[in-house]
Amino acid sequence: MKKEKYAVFLDIDNTLLSDGAVPKSNIEAIKRVRSMGNYVFINTARSHACIPLSILKEVPVDGVVAGMGTDLRIGKKRILSEAMNINELKIITDWFMGDGREIGFEGEDVMLWINPGKARNAEYLVHSPDDFNTVYNKIRISKMYVGGHLTAEEFEYFGRTNIMYQHRSYAEFVPKGFGKSPGMKIILKYLGIPKERCIAMGDSSNDEDMLKDAGISVAMGNAVDEIKKICTYISCDAKDGGVAQALEKFIICNDND
Repeated sequence: MKKEKYAVFLDIDNTLLSDGAVPKSNIEAIKRVRSMGNYVFINTARSHACIPLSILKEVPVDGVVAGMGTDLRIGKKRILSEAMNINELKIITDWFMGDGREIGFEGEDVMLWINPGKARNAEYLVHSPDDFNTVYNKIRISKMYVGGHLTAEEFEYFGRTNIMYQHRSYAEFVPKGFGKSPGMKIILKYLGIPKERCIAMGDSSNDEDMLKDAGISVAMGNAVDEIKKICTYISCDAKDGGVAQALEKFIICNDND
């Protein structure tokens, strides 16, 4: 009897990756799961340009959902590419530049910062609206972030056209209608895999929609409490190979079923 395939979607930071490295147990488990005929995808808020090349080379995956679902790739084939509206970027940038906040832009191919306050390893460093007009029109921005915390009024105003996620020290912006879950659903439909055979793993607030819409949801042991409450299973911490532990439990151990 032919086994049905699983599709696994992994957040990067503090899930697949911990303290700048991917535990070897995660890599070996991913290899095993894929050798059994299943699919494994990275599903990250990072734009494609912000994913360390070392991860893409080291971790054997079938594709990437990047930039909160704005950039979808299966192998070398890009099946969706969405950029933030240039006028919307200008409005957000003008608003937060007045506060002297760090503003970051993550593109499909490059990353940019305004008022970085410290040296950054980026292709472009821009510091003024003039730079915006000359540089930003040349590239595609998948998502952006603003340092610090947004006010309730800012959430309401910018929420008309964006989805925002507040983290401890910064807030993320992506166009409305996008997110980790919509990107995941497009991949599942493309592959013909039902929700019941979908496993998602994460640790933070921007993983919530992906985890809620997966058939099996896994929170890392280091996940925030709000994420642990909505998940099917709580694995060990990311640094201890939480991804590997969950893959062992839900796929590898059931190989003989």
